[in-house]
Amino acid sequence: MIAPKTLSEKELEKLRFWIDCFKRMSLSENQIVEVENLDIFVSELMAELPIILAGGGFVLNGNDQLLMIHRRGFWDLPKGKLDAGETIEQCAVREVEEECGVSGLKIDSNAFHTYHLYTERNGETVIKDSVWFLMKTNHQSALVPQSEEDIEQAIWENIPVNTEKMNRAYGSIQDVISHFQDLLLRVN
Repeated sequence: MIAPKTLSEKELEKLRFWIDCFKRMSLSENQIVEVENLDIFVSELMAELPIILAGGGFVLNGNDQLLMIHRRGFWDLPKGKLDAGETIEQCAVREVEEECGVSGLKIDSNAFHTYHLYTERNGETVIKDSVWFLMKTNHQSALVPQSEEDIEQAIWENIPVNTEKMNRAYGSIQDVISHFQDLLLRVN
């Protein structure tokens, strides 16, 4: 790692410590990292860990209900990894179609990013950069959860999403839902 000269020795030590923790995934929930220069810290962290790009959707039907999936014990939104040769928009639409059987999707927003760490099957810790879009559809057929992706259920949920479902969603998914719900309130 080549550390920028603008970080103090104390900040460099903290950066090395957290990168080591992230690589070993030896974290507890709700870790708080205080740094003097967040931009540099994040930039260095992203230079040290592989980044996986994914696309997903905050999908509304004709009744302004949100498409949600239940996977591995959590409420989630459809998303998946970018394939070679596709744009992030194409990826997001493809993943919603594959994971839920929804068709006729139209992107209706700029991109919104979330980031989280996870461990790949090979044991490598990676950063997932998920790019989210507000999408709309008039799809009326039954939803088809993709069981190969461990999706147990796909539903249309009224918004605002109820507290129980929000509390049983990952933090980054809560951020996505809050972002787009707020965006919808500002528009309407």
